Amino acid sequence: MADENWKELSEQKNRAVDAKTFKFLPSEPFKNLKLLVVVLLHHAVVIGNFSAFFILAFQGFTPYGFPWYVALPLCSFIVLVSFSKVLDCPMTRYENKLRREVGKQEIRGFMKHYMFRPYARFRYKLKKAKKAREAKKSTDS
Repeated sequence: MADENWKELSEQKNRAVDAKTFKFLPSEPFKNLKLLVVVLLHHAVVIGNFSAFFILAFQGFTPYGFPWYVALPLCSFIVLVSFSKVLDCPMTRYENKLRREVGKQEIRGFMKHYMFRPYARFRYKLKKAKKAREAKKSTDS
């Protein structure tokens, strides 16, 4: 009798722990895993383009690098592809397709969603914290 109660309590406790602990996990992890891999790959491509821009730009000044008339159009193309609102990046389109499948909101642009907006939110929070500190300082004195 005691063994049965113990097993029943143990099972109830395990179910409660599982429900609390793993609630954050998605119901379909492979779709989210695919999205995560695409986002990470997209970050790698953006970092590669950023690096290539500076490598090409500064190679034009060295005697062994590309001449400036080759580096300038390549750098311009990298900037155009990275920041254009008109051209759609194929990786962003694929990410939006995966986001629709998972049930998340689509993004308009990779740079805006993952780089510019978080930076703007961070600056807003810094300003808000600075104002709060100043207000606290003025009330304390």
